[in-house]
Amino acid sequence: MRLFILVFIIFLSHLALAKAENIFLYRRIDFFQDIGIQQEPAIAQTNNSSEAIQEEWAEPIISPSGRVTIYVPPKEVRDFLDKPDPESAKAYLQWNLKRIKKFILAQELLRREAKELEVMKETKGLLEPDSSDTFKDSGGDVKTGTGYLFYFMLKGCPTCEKESRVIEDIYLNHPEIRIEAFAKGFSDRELENLRFSAMQDNGMSSLFKVKSYPAIAVFNKRNKRYFLSGLMDKDRILNLFK
Repeated sequence: MRLFILVFIIFLSHLALAKAENIFLYRRIDFFQDIGIQQEPAIAQTNNSSEAIQEEWAEPIISPSGRVTIYVPPKEVRDFLDKPDPESAKAYLQWNLKRIKKFILAQELLRREAKELEVMKETKGLLEPDSSDTFKDSGGDVKTGTGYLFYFMLKGCPTCEKESRVIEDIYLNHPEIRIEAFAKGFSDRELENLRFSAMQDNGMSSLFKVKSYPAIAVFNKRNKRYFLSGLMDKDRILNLFK
């Protein structure tokens, strides 16, 4: 009888475990896997990255989005530093001179654009009806006590060639007068060869409503404005600044 009761109790315990396993389903989880299995993906990834960057010149660049690109210096730079000799040095210098020339051209263009914007801003201030206040305000863009001469010329105009010599004389001998010259039809190289500062017209003649060439606009330090058309001699122009 006791043996029967013992067998019956064992049977009930197995039955209870079986029901509990059906109710609470679970899978076996191994927290201590083989270390070698976990290292394989990392090793493979390291091998792939080393294959993508094979030489010392390759430099990975990671963008903010996470994209990886490879930068390699130009061949002239690599050849010169890897094997310095007269031939590679010459190639490197030629490459560098081209690069520097581009920087110089870009800087010159920025300088011209900045000057043109400055002149246009000052000119519009002079042309405003209340520009007398601009002359009195030493904190403004227009310099107090400065006379302004705006000269407009056209390529191929014989009278403009004569007037340009007059403007050159004033520019060299009267630094108290600020001269801004605007040209139509001239190349940048031709303007650079002039003795006085000149730039492309770019709509300035329209702003002054120039109808014929040469033309001169004078703004003296007393805020008197004059507009001259045709050939003018030096003395007549200078008298307008007195």
